[in-house]
Amino acid sequence: MIPEDKIRSFNRFIGTKTSVLWVILLATTLISTIFLYPEEGHLNVSYRLGDVADRDIKAPMDFFIEDTEATELNRTETGHSVLMVYDFDPALIKKISGRVDKAFEIPQKYFTGQDQEEPPPLSTVMASREKFENTMGITLGRGTFTTLYKNRFSEKIPERIRAIITEILTNGIVANKEILLKEEGKGIVLRTIGTASERVVNNLKAFYGPDQAKTMVRIVGDPLLREIDYNLSNLIVDLSQQLLIPNITMNRSETGKRIKEAQSTVKPVLYKIKAGEMILREGERVDDIRLVKLKALESQTQEKDFFMSQTGTALIILISLAVVYLLLLRDRKDLERHHNKNIIFLASMLTLFLLIARLAAPFAGSVQPDLPASISDISISLGLPLSAGAMTVCLFLGFEVAIYFGLVLSLLAAMIFSNSIEIFIFFFFSSVTAAFWTKECRERKRFITAGVKLALFNTCLAIALNIYSAQPELSIITKDIILAFSGGLLAGIITAGLAPMIEILFDYTTEIKLLELSSLDQPIMRRLMIEAPGTYNHSIIVASLAEAAAAAIGASILKTKVSAFYHDIGKLQQPLYFIENQTDGKNRHDKLSPSMSALILIQHIKKGVEIAKENKLGMDIVDTIKQHHGTSLIRYFYNKSVKLNGEDAVKESDFRYPGPKPQTREAGIVMLADVIEAAMRTLERPTPARIQGRVQELTNAIFSDGQLEECELTLKDLHQIAKSFNKILTGIYHQRIEYTDKTQEKRKEKNGKPENSDSDSDRNNKDIKPADKSKTQQNLKRLGI
Repeated sequence: MIPEDKIRSFNRFIGTKTSVLWVILLATTLISTIFLYPEEGHLNVSYRLGDVADRDIKAPMDFFIEDTEATELNRTETGHSVLMVYDFDPALIKKISGRVDKAFEIPQKYFTGQDQEEPPPLSTVMASREKFENTMGITLGRGTFTTLYKNRFSEKIPERIRAIITEILTNGIVANKEILLKEEGKGIVLRTIGTASERVVNNLKAFYGPDQAKTMVRIVGDPLLREIDYNLSNLIVDLSQQLLIPNITMNRSETGKRIKEAQSTVKPVLYKIKAGEMILREGERVDDIRLVKLKALESQTQEKDFFMSQTGTALIILISLAVVYLLLLRDRKDLERHHNKNIIFLASMLTLFLLIARLAAPFAGSVQPDLPASISDISISLGLPLSAGAMTVCLFLGFEVAIYFGLVLSLLAAMIFSNSIEIFIFFFFSSVTAAFWTKECRERKRFITAGVKLALFNTCLAIALNIYSAQPELSIITKDIILAFSGGLLAGIITAGLAPMIEILFDYTTEIKLLELSSLDQPIMRRLMIEAPGTYNHSIIVASLAEAAAAAIGASILKTKVSAFYHDIGKLQQPLYFIENQTDGKNRHDKLSPSMSALILIQHIKKGVEIAKENKLGMDIVDTIKQHHGTSLIRYFYNKSVKLNGEDAVKESDFRYPGPKPQTREAGIVMLADVIEAAMRTLERPTPARIQGRVQELTNAIFSDGQLEECELTLKDLHQIAKSFNKILTGIYHQRIEYTDKTQEKRKEKNGKPENSDSDSDRNNKDIKPADKSKTQQNLKRLGI
């Protein structure tokens, strides 16, 4: 499994390096060029064998024609000249000798320590016969094994077997000597297995065939076996013959490889045709030689033109992509965050929808044009849902980016369909309108609505194009209308299915997803309400403040509100260490050092990010969780630590949040709302003037600390945000009428209070009977205990 740190490093590299953008540009250019590869790169031959030429044909340039028969003859001769390769296995001697030694060790152990006069019983030794045979790799008869038993499996037996086998295998045994001798005039290449050495052998008769090797056993063994009993001598010869196997084998694979390599070096036999040379005269019949010249001329001319055409196509694509990126996309603020990821997304969408166009292109004109069901290039294009690409891009990156995307996609798709200007017009206008109807999409059913609108627009556009093309046939117009309408509907359906996949693959957060997350019935919000009710209440108020502020300055209201809902979910890890959740009056931080308390507070950022990723809340919310405290100082615990340890012994960085600072206006609003809402809880007598002063003081402090310097909030924005905060907070902390009970009312009357100054609640209580009223008061006293 790949370590998590390496995955993070790879994602960081892909997401930040400029070199990645160049790779994307070149890869997209290459893929698009491949998609724009024409169906037919060569023209058909104008004349066939036996045709009569209707005009003179001269060579317009110097070119070559290949004499295929001469070339093939040269290659065949070159192949025959390659020496056959045989492999020599020197390790076979050692392998067979080792088997012989191991086999004889098995029965020899029965004779070890035995009296020379009394060998072990034959039946005892015979029990090892099967193992002896398996080790030797041959089958022995009972008589053979008995003979060995009588000779006590003497060490001289394997010694002589090894000597015979070694001498014969050293000379070499070939599996099929007849085939070998066919190479007598040329020789062979003998390669030694296990080494890189090889040598050419011309004396092929020196090698033994299988039968010859068996004969040589008796000849080689004669001087070695003279002093041995005749039966034992025959036994050793028989065993040696059974153990011998060929150690020189033909390597057909290597031989074939060398033949191909040699033949590949053979240059074709070419004849040069000079420019101006007459190839075919008018009235002449086309014979074999002239046909070869014609085909060679057309082939070389078309290959040259085709290469130039594809090079030009690649340059057009490269320039188009570079211009759109450098002039229109590179410096856009809405693409600045996660820039590389956004460009990868655009390149992926372009590749996907070009692939759709490429797959549909072969069907254009595939049916005979005189049939009513024929399909032209334009008709095929009307039915393609390419506008779904612009709809998807608009959903994630905005309307303007979708227009640029639609422009490039329309240009390249039109090149696939015979460079038709009508097809470009249809694709471009269809993409722009489709993106327009998708830009305010907050519900998935809106995709279908946008698809229906697009279908109607495509129908009108198809009629306009048919009128422009002066197409009078009603059947063709009807067919185009049906295809255009179907393409629009299909675009909406594809976008609806594609959007969730893009959200997962690229970790995007759409308005639709934000709307789903804004529900307080989400599992994480219900968890927050139960496990950390103080934090839940704080998040609700922060969301109200942030929503009003976002509306005041024109930021994304939904993104700001949802981010505020989830900005403190990291407190679920240790809710009782945050004061808003401490209902028992005990502060857990009283028993901790200031540095430990600060560490716990800082940890809620990391835990919040982890929880957000586990619940797939989206990168926008994850970024807000990271940024909503910026790099601000946890001043209370910092001052407490300084008081205990001295200023020199305390590092300020240990008491600062890790950041980063807010990168977007929405994150900056959440930071301001979070700080101001928490501070308002400690404000005594929150009158409008005191609320306004506190809001101004905290906003100035955050601004002076530099926490807002990396987001796009202006001083005018801060003024509008403060005004919206004042309005909301004044409404939350407004003064209420003081409600009094009857005892307090009597005291006021004794002090000269008028009787007609009853409060609304007193007037409501006049209708309650005394008995019922006292019972009600008794119940109210127990409420909430």
